[in-house]
Amino acid sequence: MSSLVSLVSNELMKIFARTRTWIMLGLLVVMVLAMGLIIKYVADSALMLSHALEFMGTAQNLTALATIFTVIVAGDIVASEFSWGTVKLLLIRPVSRGKILFSKYLAVLLFMAAMLVLLFIVSYFTGLVLFGMSGAIGPEQSLPVLLRTYALSAVEMLMTATLAFMVSSVFRSSSLAIGLSIFLMFTSGTAMLVLISLRYTWAKYLLFANTDLSPYFGGGPGPLVEGMTLGFSVTMLVLYWLLFYGISWGVFTKRDVAGS
Repeated sequence: MSSLVSLVSNELMKIFARTRTWIMLGLLVVMVLAMGLIIKYVADSALMLSHALEFMGTAQNLTALATIFTVIVAGDIVASEFSWGTVKLLLIRPVSRGKILFSKYLAVLLFMAAMLVLLFIVSYFTGLVLFGMSGAIGPEQSLPVLLRTYALSAVEMLMTATLAFMVSSVFRSSSLAIGLSIFLMFTSGTAMLVLISLRYTWAKYLLFANTDLSPYFGGGPGPLVEGMTLGFSVTMLVLYWLLFYGISWGVFTKRDVAGS
C-alpha cells in the first residue's frame, strides 16, 4: 500500500510540475470569474441571478471545460512516458507494471476531482461576491441538488477520461488519445440523437447513450431510448469501464518496451 501511495504521489508531482497544468487550473478560474461578471454586468436582465447557488448551477456548465483538461492529462500520462523515453526507467522499479498503471489512473482521478472541487469552490465564492445569498431560490437550486448535479457530471468526466487513458496506453499517442476523446465528447450527443431518430434501438448500448444519468433524476426529457433504466445505464457504464481499463492493463503489462 505504501508503494502505491508513493507512486501516486510521484505521478501527481509530475502532473503539477508542468506549467500546462497550472495554466489549465488558471483558465478554469478565469472562466468562472468571466461568466459571473458577464451575467452580472453584461447579460440581459432576464438572465440576472439573485443568489450564489443560482450562479453555481449556471457555472456547472463549465464541467465540460474541466472534462477537456482532465482528458488532456489522461491522454498524456502514459503516452508521454514512451515519447520521452522514460518508460524503461519507470519499469525498472521493484513494483509490478499493473501497480504502475493503476497509480497513473488514480492520479488522473485525483486531478479530475481537483478540477471539480476547484470549480465548485470558485463558483461559490464568485456567486457570493457578485450575487449574494439573500435572493429566493427554488428547490432545484438547493445545495443537495447542486452536489448531485456535480456528481452526475463526474460520471461523464470519468468515462471520457478512462477512454483517453485507454487510447494513450494502447497507441502511445497523446494527440490521438486527446483528440479522439474530445471529438467523441462533442459529437456523441448529436450522433446519439440521429441514431435514435432512425429508430436504431441498439444505440442504447453505446457508451455515450449512458453517460448522462441526469434524466433518471428529473433532469431533461427522459432517457434516450424508451425502456432504458438507471440500472441499465449503470451496468453499461461499469462494463465499458472494465473494458477500457482491462485493455489498458492488458496492453501495458504485456508490451515489450525494449525498443521504446
